[in-house]
Amino acid sequence: MSASVVAVHIWPAGIDTPTPVAELELDWGGPVGDRHHGLTMASDVRQKDVFPRGTTIRNHRQISIVDVAELESISAELGIAEIAPGVVADNICTEGINGLTELPRMTRLLFAGGAVVMLGGENFPCTIAGALVGARYGTAAERFPKSAMGRRGVTGWVEHPGLIHAGASIEVRLP
Repeated sequence: MSASVVAVHIWPAGIDTPTPVAELELDWGGPVGDRHHGLTMASDVRQKDVFPRGTTIRNHRQISIVDVAELESISAELGIAEIAPGVVADNICTEGINGLTELPRMTRLLFAGGAVVMLGGENFPCTIAGALVGARYGTAAERFPKSAMGRRGVTGWVEHPGLIHAGASIEVRLP
């Protein structure tokens, strides 16, 4: 499998939309400058069966990754020409990772330059990403979750810090 990085983004707190960056700096807390950066996070609806909402837990959702093929599939489902990298708040947009969303948990992505991201599983689509798509392309935010289910990409955390830039090669290591 030949895979590479197409684009990298951060979504700083207080900013309305994700911002493209020349290189994504990953430290132990995730993408530096991103609203999801940090070693810990407050539990939310995804952990409701384990923790009361707001409990401090390990941040396993530091990074969001999508592949252009899955963005193309979502855009076709929504009836729009495209969804550009970064629009759905992805930190890393890849090309060439077929079935990215279906990769098993604990798959490692090794990026040229040394950064390693451990995948935690599917990034379930939500209306927050739907609103970002709607603001750019005029679609209803509520249509996005159903259109993107099973192809919204994955979340993960930093296993080894480093820099990631567009054009970098990616090695996929299954668990």
